[in-house]
Amino acid sequence: MPAPRDPAHPVAEILRTRRDDGSSPRARGDPHRVALVLEGGGMRGVVSAGMTAAIERLGLRDCFDLVVGSSAGALNGAALLGRVAGAAAATYYGPLASREFINPARMLLGRPALDVEFVLGLASSGLDPDRHERTITSLVGLHCVAVDVDTAEPVTFTGMRTKDELWQVLLATTRMPLVGGAPVRIAGRRFVDGALAAPIPLAAALDAGATHVLVLQTRPYGVPRSTGSRVADRLIERHLRGLNPALAALWRDRAASYERLVEDIAGRSTSPGATPPHVLGLRPVAGTPVVAQLERRPDVLAGAAAAAERLVEEALGAGTAGTPPMEVTG
Repeated sequence: MPAPRDPAHPVAEILRTRRDDGSSPRARGDPHRVALVLEGGGMRGVVSAGMTAAIERLGLRDCFDLVVGSSAGALNGAALLGRVAGAAAATYYGPLASREFINPARMLLGRPALDVEFVLGLASSGLDPDRHERTITSLVGLHCVAVDVDTAEPVTFTGMRTKDELWQVLLATTRMPLVGGAPVRIAGRRFVDGALAAPIPLAAALDAGATHVLVLQTRPYGVPRSTGSRVADRLIERHLRGLNPALAALWRDRAASYERLVEDIAGRSTSPGATPPHVLGLRPVAGTPVVAQLERRPDVLAGAAAAAERLVEEALGAGTAGTPPMEVTG
């Protein structure tokens, strides 16, 4: 487990300063552009959901200038901007831990195993129908990354103006290969899960001009990205090759490229340097159980969400800029 780091990391410092100063997107007292980047990972997205629940409760949401997510990370980012992050985190160990959302047997009938439209249409006392409108009109911009089928390149969507546009983008960024169904069409082009090329969309945030980036990671410290079962791996690779052979190449390289990205975030987190861009990664500590991509056990999901909330609270929750000591687990 990493040793405690300097509490005055530039990203933590600017977030605490903005919170303490009552900074808002309309009234910034600094020239910085601060981004929140969220990793997903299917049901492992419960981790970044728990983290955003803490960010919401700590009053840090409006300290960001943009929120960037791919796959389930984009859903969690939309929930944060829709002011329902806490309720959204709870859905992972509630409605989403059900066969209505995850049901591999549907594939036998030619239907997707995952139904993201079910997620978007959920309504309860905590998930009111107006949340999508609040996401669209938020002064903090939402950026969602999906992969263009024909170019095999990541594409960032932002500036969604209607609920339908928002839903289409969220469906595109979460369209997992094979189990999620056919690619999503937007403006005549086909898109699949953003995590295929940008599991942690740090590059999209930096391309958008971010000077300070808080990255919410969902795999525990020291846990490499796995490639899954050999049978499932080959089935998905064959499916992607049928869409575009370059997508299959992305799939084969996903574990190695992910580790390079995680190493980069870790280096930026522990040695921020004197000038922007500054990057701080927060992730579950070593020894934390890994949440499976299709996990449905409510107790496992609830425990992961609670631990993730505590992690953010300990890192960013108390004191003013520069206090208290925090632990960087990038």
